[in-house]
Amino acid sequence: MACYLRDAISSFVSKRIIRFEIAEGFEEMGGVIAEYRCLVGAFGVAFAAGLAWRWIRRSRMKAGLDSARKEKQAGRKRAFEQLRNQIQANQLPNDLVESIVKLTIVELLDQLKAGCFTAVQVLTAYQTKALQVHVKTNCVTEPVLEALEWAKELDQSTSRGPLHGLPVSLKECVAIKGYDVTAGCSKWIGDPSAEDAVLVQVLKQQGAIPFMRTNLPQTMISFESTNPIFGRTSNPHNPNRSGGGSSGGEGALIGGGGSLLGVGSDVGGSIRNPGAMCGVPAFKPTSLRVSKKGGRAILAGKNILSSWGPLGQDVESLILFMKSVLVPDMYRLDPVLPVMPFRDEVLMDQRPLRIGYSLFNGIFEAVPAMQRAVAEAKELLEASGHQLIPWDEDLSRVAELWIPFMFADGGKEMYEILEFDEVDDAMQLVKFATSLPICVRRLLAFLLKPFRPESSEKLKATCGFKTVSALWNAIREIKSLQNGLIERWQKNSLDAVICPAFGSPAVSNGLQQHLYGVITYTSVFNILDFPGGCVPVTTISERDEIEMEKYPRTTEPRESYWLLKKV
Repeated sequence: MACYLRDAISSFVSKRIIRFEIAEGFEEMGGVIAEYRCLVGAFGVAFAAGLAWRWIRRSRMKAGLDSARKEKQAGRKRAFEQLRNQIQANQLPNDLVESIVKLTIVELLDQLKAGCFTAVQVLTAYQTKALQVHVKTNCVTEPVLEALEWAKELDQSTSRGPLHGLPVSLKECVAIKGYDVTAGCSKWIGDPSAEDAVLVQVLKQQGAIPFMRTNLPQTMISFESTNPIFGRTSNPHNPNRSGGGSSGGEGALIGGGGSLLGVGSDVGGSIRNPGAMCGVPAFKPTSLRVSKKGGRAILAGKNILSSWGPLGQDVESLILFMKSVLVPDMYRLDPVLPVMPFRDEVLMDQRPLRIGYSLFNGIFEAVPAMQRAVAEAKELLEASGHQLIPWDEDLSRVAELWIPFMFADGGKEMYEILEFDEVDDAMQLVKFATSLPICVRRLLAFLLKPFRPESSEKLKATCGFKTVSALWNAIREIKSLQNGLIERWQKNSLDAVICPAFGSPAVSNGLQQHLYGVITYTSVFNILDFPGGCVPVTTISERDEIEMEKYPRTTEPRESYWLLKKV
């Protein structure tokens, strides 16, 4: 009995202890759960606060940029009003204006040298004409109001440079002291240049008068000159067509007769494309031929180097520009440039040339009108005594690397430029693509490939390079392709090559971001860093329109072909 009682008491006590321990365990677990809930709650609050702060910051940044943009637009309006007042104060008879602006650059400089016109008269005539072209095309970002004082100083000066009294227009990315260099991006409003770009200094020393700044795309990575600050520039010959880009303001102003000579920049065709679309001669030198010191460079660390060069009313304008700027002053102000003055002996050489001609670059089939222009140029050159031979280089691999080189960082810098800005329609796809994680872009590119191969190709290219080694290998590959091309060029004793200036003539406004293949006729020569230019040969004919029914002759599926055929 005693044993049974002892066992019963022991069992009772042990159960009470277990219950106590279980209860104590539940209390500890409850405390852990409570702590976990507090942590989750704190994390949620922090996350929400972070999102709220990001939204507030984004809103403030956008509001600040919106305000800066409106102020810039109001200042632009005032500047044009001031210009009209200047023109009114120095008003010239219409017949005098027309007699000045109809002269070629050589004729005008001769007349200035002979004292037939003053620098102020010539400036006023071209300000008048430029305003007329601007009203039609919206090609000018802002007038250079100091130009009148510079013209007066030239009239008082006894020295005469080779460009004495010549009004010269400049793409907005070229720095002029006291003026913003925005590249069409709101974040760079309110940051005026402390001094003129080296090229501007040299042009002024040679007697030129910078008088108009011209429009460009947002970020300059487009061949359609439109941005949220200054708006869209249209073609001087057809307002429903693009004037090209990124030096589209220059192309439109010169193509409309509002300037004899202008300066553009080129990283994928940005000088030659507006020249081709607006029907004016244009020239892209190699990257270290003309100084770029003192200007806005977008994606400055990219492997593709941009060039500054001229657009003009005629080829003589381009020659005169190069002669005038390749002078000791430029090499003194920008010592990085290799000293290489203009070579008159090459220009004056009268021997027949051996010229390669190409209708297809191995990547994109140019529209019939562009191919016909090459065929007509070939016939004219042969009639002049030159030898033309086929040049059938496949440049597809070179062209494939243009976007990866431009977006070698995966588009990070491009997105940072556009992040808080009002994004122009022409840049919406770029903004969208660069906002996506690279893994998402690669997945979307894979899914798009069967249906939209060209869009898939572009999207994948914006991912840049997976590793630094991959980038280095691509650079080595380009050097090898460049050397191989030069060797074959020399083996065939070629002096030059002619090909379509672009994959198409001027396209309808708003199509740029959907057309990629057309730029390969210009972009490959940027990657290779070869000089190149364009000259007007012909215009669209009825036969070209009929030939478009058979375009393209290739069976390769490209959205660009369908769009070009449609418009």
